[in-house]
Amino acid sequence: MSPDNAIERILELSAEAQIKRREAAEDSPAFQNLTGAIVAYGKALGLLSKLKEVQPERCLND
Repeated sequence: MSPDNAIERILELSAEAQIKRREAAEDSPAFQNLTGAIVAYGKALGLLSKLKEVQPERCLND
């Protein structure tokens, strides 16, 4: 899977989690779990975005 495809999939999963989170009660375990998932998706997106930036530079420097 390419970084672009992975980013697209993570964005889809994050959007789904955000929709479900809006439907959950704020003090429920589901709300807390979805909040954790959304944070994790954000971290994964940050990592993949950085990888995308560095990858072309690395190819040019080899």
